Amino acid sequence: MPPSPDPAADATALEARTIQAIAAGLLADAERRAERQVAWLRLAVGLLLLVVALAVILVVPDRDTRVLRQLAVGAATCVAVLLTGGLALVALRRGANVRRLALATTTADFVAIVGNVAFDLFGSGAPGTFFSVFPPVWLVPIALAATALRYDPWLQAYAGTLYVVGLGALAMNGAGLGFEERASLLPSMAIGFGLPPNAVRLIMIAAAAGVLVVVARRGRRLLDSAVEETRARLGLTRFLPAELVEVLARREISGKVSGRRQSVALAFVDMRSSTRRAEVADPVRFARFMSSFRRRLTAAAAHHGGVIDKFIGDGALIVFGVPDPAPDDAARALAFAHDIHARVARWNAKRQFDPPVGIGVGVHVGEVFCGLVGDERRLEFTVLGDVVNVAARLEKATKEVGAPIVASADTLAAAGQPAGWRAVGAIPLDGRTDPVAVMAPD
Repeated sequence: MPPSPDPAADATALEARTIQAIAAGLLADAERRAERQVAWLRLAVGLLLLVVALAVILVVPDRDTRVLRQLAVGAATCVAVLLTGGLALVALRRGANVRRLALATTTADFVAIVGNVAFDLFGSGAPGTFFSVFPPVWLVPIALAATALRYDPWLQAYAGTLYVVGLGALAMNGAGLGFEERASLLPSMAIGFGLPPNAVRLIMIAAAAGVLVVVARRGRRLLDSAVEETRARLGLTRFLPAELVEVLARREISGKVSGRRQSVALAFVDMRSSTRRAEVADPVRFARFMSSFRRRLTAAAAHHGGVIDKFIGDGALIVFGVPDPAPDDAARALAFAHDIHARVARWNAKRQFDPPVGIGVGVHVGEVFCGLVGDERRLEFTVLGDVVNVAARLEKATKEVGAPIVASADTLAAAGQPAGWRAVGAIPLDGRTDPVAVMAPD
């Protein structure tokens, strides 16, 4: 894998991916909760209007068969809305795709509402231009208000287009009637302007207003939630590696706080003779020098998918395989070792340091404790175990071997025995009884 030409480019790309992951996680969670809320609203509105339709049936004058038939179809429409809401809740519990479900339920609402209006029109013999006389058309604002809960402009445009096209198509039936013909039909529509139909219209307006109150309340809650989420993320990222923010976005942090044992690859990096540089260099210049070195470390780690566990003075411990292990962890750790060595070489060539900056890198693989420890005052990501100690001691062994990079034979085996490495031998390491088989680049 070629090194990044810009030391900050990979870190910037990682930050962008992290922000996208957080946004995607928040939006996915918001969409699922919105769809659940719409389903419950559909149940509530459907039940309310079913009760109203049944109550109006009891006060229809002279048991008008035509009106009773229209009310029965209206009640059936309410039942269809109730069923759609219930099925949506079941689908959500079974993990249905939220956007497909939203599209399906929006279309189902349209079919039920416009179908009811069409039935009333054709059943009464009225032309399509009279569609606004019939109370079911007032379900349209409720449906559009409920769609607004999803905060999806494309879905809102789709719903609006459905109703405009559907009702517009109905209105085309009889669009050519003259004024006198329309006036002659009005007496037969007189029942549509009585107290019961107008009561139904008012109830539908109240329902639409109620849904819009829920929309406004949800928007405010989303805003408050976003502010709180951002505050919490910023608080945590003061202590955690930026690469682990994606884990927070997936809401897995609770499972990581207690930690777990897992296989990782580790690269321990240390700068040579930094103490002497610090003693003779201007403090401001030395601070800039160390910041530049750390930027290169951070960029190289990000380029190969590593997480900087911690900076330790003029060195760092980089972990490959968190939050979850991958088959190429060892290979990426070795690629990182070559990359950071190449970056430092280019840095030396560019700045002409005297003496040149030197580094040592030790790479090892194995099982460690890995997780987040601490509390809300100080939360820290860490890896612990003998593997960490071996990686640190391998880095020190680079001085004995005379190579800037050394890796354990276990690391090379885990990486699939890549070419370009030679066996150095079994080297005893401080604190270990058994020597470790060490490899170095050719």
